Amino acid sequence: MNIKWLSLILLFSATGAMAAGSSEAPDIQRVVSLTPVPGSCQVEPATMVYLDSQGVSHTVNYQVMGTCQGGV
Repeated sequence: MNIKWLSLILLFSATGAMAAGSSEAPDIQRVVSLTPVPGSCQVEPATMVYLDSQGVSHTVNYQVMGTCQGGV
């Protein structure tokens, strides 16, 4: 997995854990899917689906800034 994506995943996971008041690190064993970062210059909804160490699927919804490649 690309280190940029891994960093992004950990950032969103840690942010979600802190927002929920948890001090535990997220249990991400394997990322199943990620919404591609859009080429627009806007903040867009995104989703990550992952499996924890028990094989249970989790979905994280978050916002991601587009890369502004050819978008306005």
